[in-house]
Formats: sequence, C-alpha cells, structure tokens
Amino acid sequence: MNKVYRADKARAVIDTVRRKGSEASSALISALCEEDRCLSTELNLT
Repeated sequence: MNKVYRADKARAVIDTVRRKGSEASSALISALCEEDRCLSTELNLT
C-alpha cells in the first residue's frame, strides 16, 4: 500500500510541474539529475 501512495504522490508532483510549463519541467529535471544520478540515467534525463 505504501508504494502505491508514493507513486500517486510522484504522479501528482509531475502533473503539477507539467501544468506549470517547460521552465518548471526543466527545473525539475535539473533537480532530479543533481539529487539522483542513477534515477536520471535510468529515465534518460542525462
């Protein structure tokens, strides 16, 4: 149940950022690349 909740929270954050536009999306991608290189590589963000 906890994994589902975390996934829902992650989706909500991503949806919010996407609605805010490309500048917000770029900021989120940059933050993800700095904070979690493994995840950003897995998501092909780098």
